[in-house]
Amino acid sequence: MDNSIKKKKMKRFSVKRCILTITTLPLLFACIMITFFASWTMEKGMESQVISGLKGAVTGALLSMDNVSRESFHLVGDDLYKGDYNVTQNMDALDYYAESNDVEITFLYGNIGRATTIQDENGERLLGTEVSQEITEAVLERGEEYSSNDLVINGQRYYGYYMPVNDTEGNIVGMVFAGRANNQVFHYILTRILFIIIIAALIYIICMFVAVKVSRKKFLNPLARLTTAAEELSRGNINQEIHKEYDDEFGDLIDSFQLLMGSIRQQANVAGRMADGDLTVSYRPLSDQDVMGHAIQNMIRDNNMNLKTINQVSDRMVAGVREIATASNSLANGTTEQASAVEEIMSSIGGIAESAEVNARTAERANELVRETGEETVRSNDQMKHMISAIQDINDSAKNISNVMKLIDDIASQTNIISLNASVEASRAGVHGKGFAVVADEIRNLAGKSTEAARDSAVIIEDSIKKAAVGFKLAEETAESLDTILVSIQNMVSLMREIAEASAAQSESVAQVNRGITQISDVVQTNSATSQQCAAASAELDNLAGELKAAVRRYKLSVNGY
Repeated sequence: MDNSIKKKKMKRFSVKRCILTITTLPLLFACIMITFFASWTMEKGMESQVISGLKGAVTGALLSMDNVSRESFHLVGDDLYKGDYNVTQNMDALDYYAESNDVEITFLYGNIGRATTIQDENGERLLGTEVSQEITEAVLERGEEYSSNDLVINGQRYYGYYMPVNDTEGNIVGMVFAGRANNQVFHYILTRILFIIIIAALIYIICMFVAVKVSRKKFLNPLARLTTAAEELSRGNINQEIHKEYDDEFGDLIDSFQLLMGSIRQQANVAGRMADGDLTVSYRPLSDQDVMGHAIQNMIRDNNMNLKTINQVSDRMVAGVREIATASNSLANGTTEQASAVEEIMSSIGGIAESAEVNARTAERANELVRETGEETVRSNDQMKHMISAIQDINDSAKNISNVMKLIDDIASQTNIISLNASVEASRAGVHGKGFAVVADEIRNLAGKSTEAARDSAVIIEDSIKKAAVGFKLAEETAESLDTILVSIQNMVSLMREIAEASAAQSESVAQVNRGITQISDVVQTNSATSQQCAAASAELDNLAGELKAAVRRYKLSVNGY
């Protein structure tokens, strides 16, 4: 956060305010306490003084009446007399006396007022008033003097003093009252208190003025000069002088600040020489606690060591960068040639990929044809098996016919024997047996024909059986051949499927190889561009290494280190 923002956010309590607070608050407190105590003392003193004045006024009033007449007070009707002098009707002297002393005077006979300077709101004298029982008991009965600061007469508060009045025989016949209105006393006291407050305020202002002048001269002005010097120092201005005016703590602070400025100037001189490239400069710290001095000393030593190392390394770096540049150029050229070769390989791989794809499609078609041929062979094999079964049935039927023909031959033989027997029996019958002999001859002829037909049929059937056996054998051989062909075709289908799958895998492999070659081509192109960039960067680095070498040469290094 910016320092200005921090200053705005921090509540500033300046040294001036601090000094004024330290000096003025106790003074203000003292003035207030003195004013309060003086006011309280004055109020108490004024009350005592008022009471004393009223007592004197009462005494003076009695003396003035004694000057008029030495006789006792007595009543004539409602008028009070002092001897022959009518006090009630002749109040001019008392009015003058009361006005001169700023009091009110009342003469009471007993506890009732008979002559007074107090007037009501109509301007009439307030006669016939009666005092309280407390005052009556104190003055008339005990013969004591009585005073109060809170008497109420005709609705107005008074400071009052009562004194008993004796006749010529020493008996108490009445009392004299002298009073002063409270508002008059309060006005008097308030006037005096205001006077004290004004005096205290003047003293406070004078003390404030003196404190401001002294603090400005002894504290604030030196602080202002130190602040200005510190601000100039913060802006880098170290060529300034501050002179002390007084040999006090601020003077010591200014001397310490001058020493600080001298130390900073010495460090700035060393830093300036280092900035100019002169690292042969030396600096000795002022003390073990001189952190900046030790840092400068370490910086001189470390810069000497580092720049010497940089100087040596820059020589080696120049040679290394040149070798890198040569290798980068060779790598760029080789990468360019490699990119051309990869493009040619990509072209060849593309042709191979197309051929592999065509082979895959052809193998798939051949696989389909072989599969259809296998299915047709399976159907032929099934039909051949049905034909073998039919031939077997024919052979079995021929054998059954042969058996039937043998049975017919047997029947013919039996018939021939029967006809012979019939001929014998006919010959034995003689004439009666001629017809039966004819029948027997016919039967013998028929049996002979049957036997001959049976032999012919047997020959034919035997030949059919032989031919059927040959056909059955040929059918079995054909079936075996078809089974062999079927197995071969099935093997061929399996091989063609494998060939089709291998062709598809080969096509996919070729596609993957093509993609890999494409990626290799991209990498080679990138490597080529990167190699060219490396070659350019190496050339730039060579220039920078030369500039670094030239930059290091401007430093004047210490021979033996620091």
